Amino acid sequence: MGYVIWGSRIEALKHLGRLYRVVLVIVLTGCASGKEVAQDHTAPFELVWAQAQPWVSGTPEGPSGMRLSFELSPPSHKVVFKSLCYMQQTAAVINKPSRPDEFNASYLSVPAKSEVVLQDCSLPELWQNEVKQPNQGVLVYEQDGIDYYYVIHDIVLKPVLAYPGKQ
Repeated sequence: MGYVIWGSRIEALKHLGRLYRVVLVIVLTGCASGKEVAQDHTAPFELVWAQAQPWVSGTPEGPSGMRLSFELSPPSHKVVFKSLCYMQQTAAVINKPSRPDEFNASYLSVPAKSEVVLQDCSLPELWQNEVKQPNQGVLVYEQDGIDYYYVIHDIVLKPVLAYPGKQ
């Protein structure tokens, strides 16, 4: 009699295992298809070049940071460039008035002032791995009221620019 009870429980567990696998496949397929939908949008511009240059001030208590500059082809649709996530930090994208296709994003650290805090990237998890390498960043832009993400690849890292100290 004990075998009958345990035998039916074992059969029930086998069916639950099959059900678990089917649900897992459905969930993973749904996640994968959602990823494709998120990446389906083609940016209305192309990257021409991008470079990052770290800099330090000439005094120990002075600021330091990173300036990231890049150029884009003129967009085919109206877009608003919002921010750039680089090395897990975000900064506003600033347009150069003299060159409308060139942009800057500056990341600043001031050790003497404790109130200055770098802002972490608030990207969807899908894009988080793109901002962990020094040669990649994610540009956040808005088109038709919707935020989109554009990965900037092959950022050239320039040598450190060290400003001289006070004599």
